[in-house]
Amino acid sequence: MWCRSRQLSPPDPDPDPDPDPDPEEARSRRSSTPATASVPSESRTNRPAAPGDHGGSPMRPGTASPARPRAGLSRWLAHGWPWAVLLLAMGVGAWHLVDFPNDVDQEFPEVVRPTFSAFPPATYRLAEPGDTLDRVAMYLASACVAVAGVGAIRRGPAGSLWISGLGLALAAFWFTANPWPTFDGWHGLGWRVIGDAEAPAALRAAVGLAAVIVGAMIAVPIATGRRALPLVIARVRRDGRGTLLGTAAVLIAVRLAGWPEVGPPGYGTRWALIGGLWLFLSAMLRALPPWPPRRLARLAIGAAAAGLLVGLVQVGLGVIWYHRPLERLREIEPGRIYISAMPHGRGLELAHRRHGFKTIINLFQEDLPGLRSPHLDAEIAFAKRHGIHYIRSPDSAEQADDFLDETLRLATDPDAWPVLVHCHGCMDRTPAWWGIYQFVVQGKPLAEAIRSIEQHRGSRPKGSVTLLYNRVLPELAPERYRDDPTAAALRANAQGTVDPFLIRLAEERRLARESSGTDDRNRE
Repeated sequence: MWCRSRQLSPPDPDPDPDPDPDPEEARSRRSSTPATASVPSESRTNRPAAPGDHGGSPMRPGTASPARPRAGLSRWLAHGWPWAVLLLAMGVGAWHLVDFPNDVDQEFPEVVRPTFSAFPPATYRLAEPGDTLDRVAMYLASACVAVAGVGAIRRGPAGSLWISGLGLALAAFWFTANPWPTFDGWHGLGWRVIGDAEAPAALRAAVGLAAVIVGAMIAVPIATGRRALPLVIARVRRDGRGTLLGTAAVLIAVRLAGWPEVGPPGYGTRWALIGGLWLFLSAMLRALPPWPPRRLARLAIGAAAAGLLVGLVQVGLGVIWYHRPLERLREIEPGRIYISAMPHGRGLELAHRRHGFKTIINLFQEDLPGLRSPHLDAEIAFAKRHGIHYIRSPDSAEQADDFLDETLRLATDPDAWPVLVHCHGCMDRTPAWWGIYQFVVQGKPLAEAIRSIEQHRGSRPKGSVTLLYNRVLPELAPERYRDDPTAAALRANAQGTVDPFLIRLAEERRLARESSGTDDRNRE
């Protein structure tokens, strides 16, 4: 009797039912399921215990019943790990907001280098369009597309809502792959270009058509399956996916609205987008249907998803590069002055096609032994081929001041615009020149110029920049330098440190005098 009562007991409900049921299929299953005979409760709970029977467990006499798993821990391991990862990521973002640099410049360890920005310089670099945070978001959006694609294929007609998820993932991917605002005033390729009257009409039409297709992917499955939505929503709430999706929607909305902002512009909202995409991905992973029993089918689906993910990441990186074809490219005076790292190849061609450079200034001393760029000859040839005025930094310290004066003159000459100023990495020489330009030409306070350098580099300027400013700014803008409070601080920060440029200049002049004396004696 006891064994029979166990057989007739109704099975436990499925803890994770099909999240996207087909209504017709569900009704047919209910109509074809035979009714289960009712069993008296006494047969299940009030039967006498047999010898050696522990707690009514259907085990052999003399065996102990297994310990019940810890439900709380098991549930957390099954459902709480997305939140743990989210909290860990947000903790990393918060740490960057308070982790101010205190490293010592090994070349000039005695030069004091305070931070002028309100937040650690690294946070500004992380929040740059197309930089680290945007790329992480693009990777997550690519993963969302791959997972949604697998779900759409595996579900068939009953999984039409996976098409909506795929549309949302594609919209997020294109949003994250197109940095905004752009670095050089270009209109870009993102969704915003639809409303940009200055963008080409063909581009606006193409992006608009893509938006219509993606919108249809999102809306049509929801509209056609609206009768099943209450059941889907109930099941999503029951298994925890509702909380994941709701929180993801809020975080993504924060990024789209650009508010509330925490830290430098774009920093907090970009972290919010990362968190939202992660929760969206976690919800879809939880809803994925079981893998097929055949190993070959599992391998095929896994390989297809991995290939799609890798392909999307490559496309996203290519789109980001297309927005910034020159490394560290930045427009510092709209339509006039641009800075970048060493330009070369397709990037230089694309940037020139967009901006039509008339002057290129290379701030790096290319004649220094072992430091010549492998792209220098190609850059010079490109400038000659396109009629671009090209000037290079001299290797001589004696000519350095004249070269700096010439660069500032070209930067203020309308006939020389647009001007591209670069070195090798756009991390030392070019940002330092940019600071001089801001202080001398644009009339900005010195502290603001240094903040711009910090936020561009993602770190404080080297001690050599302090020595450079102490040497050249009193000559280029003596009155403003005298009255600027930051100038006095820079002098105090470098007190006791000898400028190696002055040593080199003195050595060149000594050699020049000796050479001149030798020539005079030879003539005599």
